[in-house]
Amino acid sequence: MKKTLISFFFILASFNICAQNFREAKIFVLPISGEGAAEDNSYFYKQLSYEVTAQFCAVVKSIRTSDYILSGSIEYFVCYHDTEEECSFHSKIDHEISIDISPEYIFYLELINTATNEAVSWQYILYSQITGEVNRMVSIMVYNMLSAIPDIVQDDDRRSSWLFAGAGVTWAPRIYRNDIESVYMLNFGFGAEAEFQFLDFMAISAGLQFAQDWILMSNSEYRDLVLEIPVAIKFVFKPANYYLLEPYGGVSYNISMMQTSVPSMLSWFAGFQFGVKAGPGFITIDPRFTMDFFNSRLVPSLNIPLEYRRYMIQISAGYKFGFLRKNKKNNY
Repeated sequence: MKKTLISFFFILASFNICAQNFREAKIFVLPISGEGAAEDNSYFYKQLSYEVTAQFCAVVKSIRTSDYILSGSIEYFVCYHDTEEECSFHSKIDHEISIDISPEYIFYLELINTATNEAVSWQYILYSQITGEVNRMVSIMVYNMLSAIPDIVQDDDRRSSWLFAGAGVTWAPRIYRNDIESVYMLNFGFGAEAEFQFLDFMAISAGLQFAQDWILMSNSEYRDLVLEIPVAIKFVFKPANYYLLEPYGGVSYNISMMQTSVPSMLSWFAGFQFGVKAGPGFITIDPRFTMDFFNSRLVPSLNIPLEYRRYMIQISAGYKFGFLRKNKKNNY
């Protein structure tokens, strides 16, 4: 037991729980909207995509997978006055004004946070036609916007996965009451579990677990290996960035493997699984209380059936992984 605990805590210490992995920002470039010519729309779209890549960010093909969105539009710009300081901005030319006006265009660019749908910055440039100067100004705009993006932490804790699978070892002391009065403290088992997180806050799990029944009676002892098949409903909480908390309750179907006893067919249990991010998955600590629905039976050599109730405490330590990550949702 002592060696097992030392090995477990050594493995726990070897994981860098608080390490953070940073990745490049994922940018989705929207098609250019507004009143520009088709050639201008195409030019700005391609130029924005190129500049995003040049700033070491990733251009993605879906808003769903992006961190930020670049949204550009072209509108007419008209100056009604003699000096630039007195100019007014309008979304289109007022054709009723009988002044000979030479139209220019204004290109607006916004950087939008995908998660919040809020514009975090915006800039614009004025132009009459596409020139090398426009290329330079677009490059400066994109650089100014993307350089202000904070480092993005790689979300690799897999807390929002559809499926989880794990295994662990269990300390499982048992108390027997009724015709037999016995306590078995040095009982250990092992098991595996699969979990389906069908809602962000709820999951269903099923597993297999092996543990011993060891009953002392007078000068005799009776051992049996019991296969437990637990099914549980879990409530899922995800505080901070590294923890996974799951209170749960369920029932277990029990099968004797050695036919030494007839355990209660069904047991109920309640527990609380605490998980902390470590490497690609979670280290888990799982205390649980279990009690039989029915009496168990023991048939000794005297052929006198003896009945008893089992009260079981289980404290498991294990590791589990998440698979099939859920898609990030947004309302954009």
